[in-house]
Amino acid sequence: ARAPRERSPAGLRVAEFLRGKRGVMVGGAHRPLSRQARVDAFELAELDWITSREHSSNEVFRASIAREETVLVLLLIRWSSHSYGGLKQVADGYGKKFVNLPRGYNPTQVAEEILRQVSFD
Repeated sequence: ARAPRERSPAGLRVAEFLRGKRGVMVGGAHRPLSRQARVDAFELAELDWITSREHSSNEVFRASIAREETVLVLLLIRWSSHSYGGLKQVADGYGKKFVNLPRGYNPTQVAEEILRQVSFD
């Protein structure tokens, strides 16, 4: 078992907003331990990591994004299809916060991108 990582100031701030809430992450291949690291870092109730498939429609993600308890959609742009360009519009249509993750999915990087791209008002 690994010792828990110390959270960055950005990670702590994001956890204040996401604590007990649900997120959706799209792109790459679902990695259970990596998914759990995000759940732990941001104290999420749930993170639905949807593996991307080339040339899939955004409709594949709609049901997960539309869930009432979903508050945030993360797109791993390095590991997703160009066809997911309209995913922000899907998230916006349901009133969900949307974040492009251009660098990777390390919890500190994710927290920094969330703070850079969304408001918690």
